[in-house]
Amino acid sequence: MAQARRADNTITVPLPGGLIVTDRRLSHAELRPLSGYEEEWLSRYRGQPSALTTTGLLTACLVGIGGAAVTDDLVRQLLVGDRDYLILSLRRMTLGDRFQGVLPCPACDARMDVSFNADHVPIERRLQTADAYTLELGPPAERPRTIRFRLPTGGDQETVLGLDSAAAVDALLDRCILDDGGTPLSLEDRAAVVAAMDRLAPQLDLELDLICPECGHGFLVPFDISAVFFHEMGINGAQLLRETHALALAYHWSEAEILSLDRERRRAYLGLLRETWAHE
Repeated sequence: MAQARRADNTITVPLPGGLIVTDRRLSHAELRPLSGYEEEWLSRYRGQPSALTTTGLLTACLVGIGGAAVTDDLVRQLLVGDRDYLILSLRRMTLGDRFQGVLPCPACDARMDVSFNADHVPIERRLQTADAYTLELGPPAERPRTIRFRLPTGGDQETVLGLDSAAAVDALLDRCILDDGGTPLSLEDRAAVVAAMDRLAPQLDLELDLICPECGHGFLVPFDISAVFFHEMGINGAQLLRETHALALAYHWSEAEILSLDRERRRAYLGLLRETWAHE
């Protein structure tokens, strides 16, 4: 999963699924690093639903998708797994490969240090060959019923925001079923369609298998990389303001000029300033 940056600091990554547009699969995406503007935006909208934050951040930081111009509508058309992978790529560009955090034990509430590398995130790549799929349902001895469906996208996630989890799953599935074969689907039929979606969709599905060092309790924790990254960046608003203040005082740059820098470049200048001040 090594990411090679070009001279302009952008990277090109293969999408785990890809986007089918007019019979053409867009298979790669170009990303630029977050600038101070995106960092400020993440801090300002801290706590916003992840689906909305993902759309906003990818619209800002995607340079291109398979040669297609990036719009918020195109970003919403990306499969959920592709969006998750692009956020993981942005996180690595911004904060590196190492994830570190603290989680409570559900048995004794002791705080546990947790760390892992981005290379340990399982990525199930399933290249898309069509913008919709079919599934035959019904007893083998009878004439099967053909169901036509598509895979969930970021736009679908945004549409079901505000619903409780069960209602959101039902609403999302209803959006993705394009043709029910003329008969409403039973619960078993709907489960079969969901299973087919899971087999076809690219996924990043990370669960941490943990054992509490205090009480020995073992448990699994789903790890939402997007939510974690947005939280990491959202708490840095005060630090960004201090960095902007220091650079403005030293170089007399405008706020706009400073915020246009990416994090790595901004902190390189701050490092030079600290060296200068240390020798004065």
